[in-house]
Amino acid sequence: MLTQYLSWRYTLFVNLIFAAIAVAGALAYIRSSRPATPPRMDWPGAVLACAGLFLIVFGFSHAETAGWTATLTLGSLVLGAVLLTAFVVAEQRSSHPLLPLRVILDRTRGGSYVAVGITGIAIFGIFLFLTYYMQQVKGYSPLTTGLLFLPLVAGILVASTLSSVVALPRVGPRPLITTGMLLGAGGTAYLAQLTVTSSYLGDVLPALLIMGLGFGMIFAPAINTATAGVPRQDSGVASALVNTMQQVGGSIGISILSTIAASATTSYLIAHHTGPQAPAIAATHGYTLAFTISAALLGLGAILAILTLPSRKRLEELTSEASALIPEPEPEVAAPALAPQPQMASALQPAVKVMPVALLCCSPVIDPGLPPAAARPSL
Repeated sequence: MLTQYLSWRYTLFVNLIFAAIAVAGALAYIRSSRPATPPRMDWPGAVLACAGLFLIVFGFSHAETAGWTATLTLGSLVLGAVLLTAFVVAEQRSSHPLLPLRVILDRTRGGSYVAVGITGIAIFGIFLFLTYYMQQVKGYSPLTTGLLFLPLVAGILVASTLSSVVALPRVGPRPLITTGMLLGAGGTAYLAQLTVTSSYLGDVLPALLIMGLGFGMIFAPAINTATAGVPRQDSGVASALVNTMQQVGGSIGISILSTIAASATTSYLIAHHTGPQAPAIAATHGYTLAFTISAALLGLGAILAILTLPSRKRLEELTSEASALIPEPEPEVAAPALAPQPQMASALQPAVKVMPVALLCCSPVIDPGLPPAAARPSL
């Protein structure tokens, strides 16, 4: 709605509302506490990681316009790989690493991060290229396009809730995430059959429903598994890395898929440049190629999920081990009472019951409405 009636830039201002709510809540409910010995910031690791990831994404994006053999493209990719390698070496030698390698080298957490990263590549690519298809090829407005994505969002919400609350305690993460990967691969492969004459009800909606259920079966179990059995000192890194993998996977995936789709579109248009529908057919050819690659990645994710993710019994062991590492609170020593006043003592010091609460969060940011000028891929 904002994109269609105002401007796509207004979608960025929506974040200010949520930021204001978060700031107000933090000021009201979070108590300020500083450790006696503040941890040191790993500035070399932060600089190497950010610079390396930036150069990788820039290199893949630059290849779309300059080509894969351009000096800047190759230089960015090579330098980005070198910086990321230096980041790994620096983390091994740092006394206070930004990313302790033991977190990602653990088989259970590593498999979960890979699942989240692959899913991030697929889902961001689907939003991007399916939006292009609906608006540029089918001629839907930004508002209509956003509404047509709702079945996918609904499927993710339903499947995430059911998989985390009902299925995960019974079957464990391995069959859930594997099934989700296969469903996502099947739905994405179904989108790879799109043509300029395809209809929404027969060719897009079934894929959205299948992918929504599949992605919902991946997100919540993967997040739960990635943080299961994590030592207290690594809990912040382990949970933050889940979101990082999704965003990094989406960034790198979109840059690669956009370059491949644009190259395929250009090549197809050069070979089949006749006819009034040639641009639309060529663009659809590029989009379907991106869908095919996403489906293949999800299929690979299913194989990796089988090989790396734990069973239900192993997940329970990890959770119980983490609970055993939490120190028990010291029992309170009752002070000698001067006079028997049970009612007054109970009123002054009421009993406090601590209830452990676990929160699984799955909230992919979805903004499918793109203006036609910005959504048109370069040919």
